[in-house]
Amino acid sequence: MSDLDVVILAAGKGTRMHSDIPKVLHPLAGRPMLDHVISVARALAARRIVVVYGHGGEAVRDRTGADDIEFVCQEPQLGTGHAVQQALPVLDSDKTLVLYGDVPLIRAGTLGRLLATRAELALLTMELPDP
Repeated sequence: MSDLDVVILAAGKGTRMHSDIPKVLHPLAGRPMLDHVISVARALAARRIVVVYGHGGEAVRDRTGADDIEFVCQEPQLGTGHAVQQALPVLDSDKTLVLYGDVPLIRAGTLGRLLATRAELALLTMELPDP
């Protein structure tokens, strides 16, 4: 197990999805998107996995609850920075990785290379072609 804490942001309403299901619980390849992201955090041997929930919190906790996951409620929902701020009291590592719960195709290898840079601050982005 590493000294890595992973915060997964899962509080969004997913308004554009026009669904009553929390955005992170929409299935991809037979599993909720959030499950894919949690699997990546586990593959990184994270010491602590913290899921920040808001909209549909009970469903998120019920669907993804496991002994190795801590849950933090973001109430009220005041944006991404505020969501990360809610997790701060439970973090105690010098190394924290923040992931979005609705990005299920992120790979552990990609994040591992990001972490291997040992930079004080690093961001992972991608450029998509204009459709």
